[in-house]
Formats: sequence, structure tokens, C-alpha cells
Amino acid sequence: MGWVNWLVYIASFFIPVFGFITFWVFSAKGGKGDKEIAKWAMVAGFFGVVLYVLLATLGVTVFGFLWQFMG
Repeated sequence: MGWVNWLVYIASFFIPVFGFITFWVFSAKGGKGDKEIAKWAMVAGFFGVVLYVLLATLGVTVFGFLWQFMG
């Protein structure tokens, strides 16, 4: 199940809400492996939010290439 864990972490980074929901779901379970998945999903979600805030502060947008043609 290792590749599924990495898929959860990557999705948590790019979609931080997914990471926070994954944290709540897996932290409610009792297994040690579930707690590890919950912890790292929360960490990935947190770093995703930090990156998005940093990019927004610097003015980087997804459609930044369009703004240069709008004058």
C-alpha cells in the first residue's frame, strides 16, 4: 500500500483541503499506520497552504501569462 500513501501525500500537497480531511479521517482510526498517514497528510497540506500563500504574495498566478497581453 506504499504507492497509495504517496498518492495521498501528493494530493494533500496540491489540494490542502484534501490533506486536512484525510488527517481527520485517519486520525480517528486506531492503527499506528493510520496515524502516520494522518500526520504526513497534515504536513503536506500545511506546506501546500504555505506555498500557495507565498506564491500569492509574490503575485504569481496560474494565468499570469495572460496578464502580459492585457496591457
